[in-house]
Amino acid sequence: MNDRPDMTGMARFASRLFRVFNSLRSRHGIEFDEILIFFALGRLNYDPGQSNVMYVKPANIVSLAEFLDIPRETLRRKLVRLEEKDLVQRTSYGFVVKDMAVWRRIGEIAQQGADADA
Repeated sequence: MNDRPDMTGMARFASRLFRVFNSLRSRHGIEFDEILIFFALGRLNYDPGQSNVMYVKPANIVSLAEFLDIPRETLRRKLVRLEEKDLVQRTSYGFVVKDMAVWRRIGEIAQQGADADA
């Protein structure tokens, strides 16, 4: 068995990921770190947990900051920008991804990359 990663597959994955990121940047006017925050927020919002039942769970700034290991104030500013761009929504319990089509597109690219590595 060859432990060496498929470099061609990884390069294709990186190219697709950058195309998606650049498309999101130009379409929504958000930066790379905001895209990562958006993706992480969706991950926390739609984690089935132990029950394998999918439901929306708002993420607060503290849990998201711990998940990403970034300062809370930085995260708060970025979430406000994402809210202004109509990609996330603030609820009384935290933040949720508002535009699931964009979030799903990023997730599909990430899944394709993971499948290529397997």
